[in-house]
Amino acid sequence: MNAFTAAGVSYQIALITTDSADFVGDVITNATADPVGEFNLQVDSIGTRGSAMEAGLWHAYESTTTGDASSGSSTGFFREHSRLVVVYVSDEPDWSTYRSTMVPSDYSASLLSLKSSSSLVAAHAISGDYPSGCSTNGGAQFGDGYYDVVNDLGGTFMSICASDWSTTMDTLARESLAQIAFALSDMPIEETIHVTV
Repeated sequence: MNAFTAAGVSYQIALITTDSADFVGDVITNATADPVGEFNLQVDSIGTRGSAMEAGLWHAYESTTTGDASSGSSTGFFREHSRLVVVYVSDEPDWSTYRSTMVPSDYSASLLSLKSSSSLVAAHAISGDYPSGCSTNGGAQFGDGYYDVVNDLGGTFMSICASDWSTTMDTLARESLAQIAFALSDMPIEETIHVTV
């Protein structure tokens, strides 16, 4: 949240679970009185007693196509020209194949179809390490499925077994921000510069 605040950007954050496409609580924005507190409350309300067959890819797909995060939703979450970033968190492989015949590349394609440019879409995951999971801090199975979508969309895949998530979360927040600095390819002639983003 500090990275978003320091960047001075307009953001909207919503949480779903690997069991449901519905938002856990209200959309968190830069106008939320206590965005850190609200985020913590929503995470705490999720708990750890969900389905043993986590289907994060499927529920993110449902949320962004017909649910709370879709363009037709009354939540106002979807913004056509804003960057869409999905962060999957799971300690096991994705089990969406029990809900649909879609494969990871279908979920990647669906996310890309929501925006006019691939630069407006990103997916990251915090899951069990490639290729065989991890055993520290509670352990986790390899995040198969999530790993594929993250690779398709050029995101970052980080270990759920890390002992300190502060670096993980800071990295993902910074990588979620739209690009605000652009390197020039030659020495500029300042009075001739015109910038359009």
